Amino acid sequence: MKKLAVILLGFALTLTAPSHAQEYGVTAIDPPSLGRPEIYAMGTFAPAGAQVLVTAGQVGADKNGVYAEGIEAQADLAFKNLYDVITAAGMGPENVMKITMYYLDMEDFFTIIDARDKYFGEDFRPALTAIVVKSLANEQILVEVEAIAAK
Repeated sequence: MKKLAVILLGFALTLTAPSHAQEYGVTAIDPPSLGRPEIYAMGTFAPAGAQVLVTAGQVGADKNGVYAEGIEAQADLAFKNLYDVITAAGMGPENVMKITMYYLDMEDFFTIIDARDKYFGEDFRPALTAIVVKSLANEQILVEVEAIAAK
C-alpha cells in the first residue's frame, strides 16, 4: 500500500496544467522523464463527467467537395474545417485534448503544424499523433486531421 501511495504521489507531481486548465478542466501531462515538447503535450485528460467530442477526419475540401490545391491550402482548409466542427459543439482550442494528423509526405509536418497554429494558436499543446501514410481515402487528399475535445 505504501508503494502504491508513493507511485500515485509521483504521478501527481508530474502533472503540469496549461493556463486554461483551471477554467475548462483539460490538463496537460508532461512527465519530466519524457521532456516537454513545445508544440504538443505528452498527454491530456479531462475530469469525470466532462462532455467529449470525437470528430471525424477533416480534409482540405470545401462544403461542395472541392479540394484545395497543394499541401498548404489543404492543411489550412482541413484545420479550418476541424475548427468549425469544434466550435459548432460549443468548444474552442482550450477544450482540445488530442489531434491526429494523417499525411502523405514526411516533409509536410511543419506546414501542417503552421495551419494548425493559425486556427488553434501558437501556444496550442494538445496530445498529438502525426502519421505518414501511403494514401488516404482518395488520391486528391493530401492531409486529414481529427480531434478529441472535452468540456
